[in-house]
Amino acid sequence: MATTLHLLIPGLLGPWPVELMVPRPTAPALEWLLARADVAEMPASMDAVLFHLFGVPIPAETDLPVAAVTALADGGEPDNGWWLRADPVHLRPDVQGVLLVDARALAIESVEAAALAAAFDQTFAADGLQLHVPCPDRWYLRLPEDPGLRTYPLFDAIGRDINPLLPYGPNVRRWHTLLTEAQMLFHSHPVNRARDERNQPMINGLWLWGGGVLPAGAQAPAAELYADDRLTRGLARLAGVAVSPVPENASDWREVSTHDTDSLVVLDLARYDRTDGDPLAWVDHVAAMERDWFAPCRRLLQTGQLAALHLHCGRGRRYSVPRAARWRFWRRNRPVI
Repeated sequence: MATTLHLLIPGLLGPWPVELMVPRPTAPALEWLLARADVAEMPASMDAVLFHLFGVPIPAETDLPVAAVTALADGGEPDNGWWLRADPVHLRPDVQGVLLVDARALAIESVEAAALAAAFDQTFAADGLQLHVPCPDRWYLRLPEDPGLRTYPLFDAIGRDINPLLPYGPNVRRWHTLLTEAQMLFHSHPVNRARDERNQPMINGLWLWGGGVLPAGAQAPAAELYADDRLTRGLARLAGVAVSPVPENASDWREVSTHDTDSLVVLDLARYDRTDGDPLAWVDHVAAMERDWFAPCRRLLQTGQLAALHLHCGRGRRYSVPRAARWRFWRRNRPVI
């Protein structure tokens, strides 16, 4: 019996800034799949796509509660608190404004995260704030109620001027003051003095985002889940289902999956290529996914071993390729860009 495969691939289809000379990748199987797909509207952001797939309502006027969900994946326990991601970042003045560098480039050690969190907790104890640092790259604030703050996702701020993307809302003045104080505290901390001496970028800011309470529940979008990212793993825990590591390729997926059930696989390879302004890395990543996933999936569709393939690639669209798509000869291949 054939199965259905959902591939969720952040960053696969851009979009890329017009000023960048982005080469067209060689991906005939992907172009074949896009040409023969039925296209449906989906939420624009990949985080919202995951909430949608897991049946979690997407709030219209507030943040997606990413922090509360990823806290589950980082070992937290379900509660009714209001959670905010408070991720460590490097803020660098530039002619374009103040640019943000995320933790991927900071190589933060656990002892550094713990020391900065301890200094933060001591400074802001009177405000009832405590930093939770379950891992060096993801930090959290837990609050008793909605702080009156709305935010922009960290992903949207990477490599950009943060000034148009700062938190907003009825209590924004208090939080802007707090963030400025935290920057000054971190800047003079021994952790950052030592990093500066080693020519490492300072951990001199926090990026607040993804605020909210834990959703009431979730339902798995497929019987088998394969993902390494924290949001998918948190949603899976909320839904009470297991999630396995991502297989290396479609052949490995076929070996470990039950062929008569549906699967969701999250491929994170190209997630940051656009934000990092690295089109050559994107071309390489598309080529790798062409070899490991798109070409094998095309063969599985053509031989009837795959009932349908759903490509969730962002940009507000889902590309669904049914088994019968192999007969759509009149549709010309669609370029990836």
